Parts: sequence; C-alpha cells; structure tokens
Amino acid sequence: MSTGISSLGGVSSGTDQTSSGTNSVLGQMDFLELLMVQLQYQDPLSPMDSQEFSAQLAQFSQLEQITQMNANLEASLQTNLILAQSVNNTMVAGMIGQNVVAYGNNTELVDGGEVTLNYNLASSAQNVTIEIKNENGATVRTIEVDAQSSGDQQVAWDGLDDDGEELADGIYTFSVDAQTSSGSSVQTTTYTVGTITGVTYVDGMAEFLVGSVQIPLGDIYKILEAS
Repeated sequence: MSTGISSLGGVSSGTDQTSSGTNSVLGQMDFLELLMVQLQYQDPLSPMDSQEFSAQLAQFSQLEQITQMNANLEASLQTNLILAQSVNNTMVAGMIGQNVVAYGNNTELVDGGEVTLNYNLASSAQNVTIEIKNENGATVRTIEVDAQSSGDQQVAWDGLDDDGEELADGIYTFSVDAQTSSGSSVQTTTYTVGTITGVTYVDGMAEFLVGSVQIPLGDIYKILEAS
C-alpha cells in the first residue's frame, strides 16, 4: 500500500508555505521533520528506496554545514566590526591636539573675536563675495574682496554684522562666490581650520570637535603638526 508520500525534494515544493508560515524557504528543522514523516508513513512492505533516502540525508547534511558556515561567518564579521571600532577609537583619541584642515564651511565665533575664513580658488578671480549666515540660515554679513589669485586664501571676519553690530557667539556658516573679469564663475572650496579639542560620536561614527564645530573623520583634508 502506497501512502503517496514522495521524496524530500518533491515534498519541499508542496510544503513551502505550510512548513514555515510566511517563510517560503525550508530550514534545517523543516528537512528533519519531513524525513521523520517519511519514515513514519512509509509502507513496511515497500520501504523507501535506500539510494533516495541516502540522497535526502546528504541534502540534510549539506544544509547543516551551510547553516554552520553562515553562523561562523556572522560571528567573524561581528568580531571584525568590534576590532575595527576599537582601532578607530584608539586612532581618533590620538588625534586630539592635532591641527587639521577639513572640508566644510562652519566657523565658530567666540567672545566677539576675529574669525579667519579659509577657502580655495580654482583659478584667479576678479570679484570675490563672502556671505556669512547664522544658525537660522539668515545672512548677517557680506564681505566684498578685491581680486585674488588661484590657490588657498584667507579673509578675516571681525565678528560684526552688516550694521557694525557685534554678533552673538555661536556656529556660523559661510559661502564664497568668485567670478572672473568676464563674469565667469570660479570654482571655490571652503575649509574649516583649527585644533582638535575632542571627539564625539554620531550614530556610532566618530566626529572631531574643533571648538564646538563638529568635523566628520572623512572630511579631514590635511593634518598639520601639533601645536
């Protein structure tokens, strides 16, 4: 008497949705349960073909090996991540006190002091306009600069607004618009320059502090000698 129970390979296609709920992929326990059902309901007078049964056991063995490999790989990746974070934390801590040049347009005004704005011109410019904004995005100062050559440039900002009033301490942003004598735009790159005073972490990633200005590690362009 035949029970109609087919081989493991045949059963898998018909039991994908019932063996693991919404998961259509057979797992290790699903294979084992199917083997037990086959053994339980096979006809004693017509037992399962030994070669077919051996093939199913080999499939189960392969699945177990793959599962173990995945577990070992996951553990290895987690170990590597912890090691990388440890190395990264050690490295960033050693950066405190270093002078750095980083991509960015943030600058900090402290005690109404003078601030140096750093930028680079890809080519010579006849007219250079620097616009400074507060934390709310409002323009507080516009500085017009005479002709400048290509390369790194610096402009001093006295911490005053366009009306000559002293501005509050805080983080400000600046942008540089440069043009040639013919009115063509000149590519500009702004920089944040200063000494690293600390390290903070944002979403698990280290960011350096230059005063109150936060600088991601990937934005650092140059490391200078410690002061």
